[in-house]
Amino acid sequence: FIVGSGPDYEGGAGHKTSLRPAWAIEHGRFRLSTSRGSAFMAHGLVPIESGASATLAEGDRFRLSASLRIDNGRDGSDAQILEGLPPVRSTLRAKLSAGYALTPRWSVGAGLSQDILGRDGGAQLSTSVGYTWPVTAQSKVTFGAGATFGDRTYLRSHFGVPAGGATALPAFDAGAGLYSVDAGVEVMTAINWRWAVLGAARVSQLKGDARRSPITVEPTGYSVSVGLAYRCCR
Repeated sequence: FIVGSGPDYEGGAGHKTSLRPAWAIEHGRFRLSTSRGSAFMAHGLVPIESGASATLAEGDRFRLSASLRIDNGRDGSDAQILEGLPPVRSTLRAKLSAGYALTPRWSVGAGLSQDILGRDGGAQLSTSVGYTWPVTAQSKVTFGAGATFGDRTYLRSHFGVPAGGATALPAFDAGAGLYSVDAGVEVMTAINWRWAVLGAARVSQLKGDARRSPITVEPTGYSVSVGLAYRCCR
């Protein structure tokens, strides 16, 4: 299970806290996991994606993977300021991710995500750099930072405000570009071979048109989570 707290939506001033089950199944190159459940599967080069994923190619320093996940979107119930805006429809996103280990501790990664159902989800490009510190044989601390870019379709659906809509917000046409930077730390400790605990904290900041959008109330967002996992087999 994982307990998490974060912004009610990207750019929102409110926070929401949730308790949800987190599980992950792995067989060879294939994995299936819930959101955050994948964090308990440590493979070093790039984070394991939630949803269904598969390793396409792997070497001592390089890994290429593909994944599918459900994007739940957003609607007016997430925050009062969003009432009257067109909802961000839920969709299925496909992602291609690559990671490269510069050293045993430093790694870089990139991922390209696309809405494959044509529901105005658009495309995202994410880049990251990470440092892993093995504190003990059972514990490790991972530091990471990244930047995320969105195409015009993604930015318009998530941060745009259409003219003549049922909202008092001014019309805003968001364009493509860098829209978010983030940094975080994650700590994972294996109590024994069956039980593990995870803690994470992250800060993100909206940039460009995402920051200038009328729906952005607080451009800097903070999130924390803690979790406990049980491994049923080796």
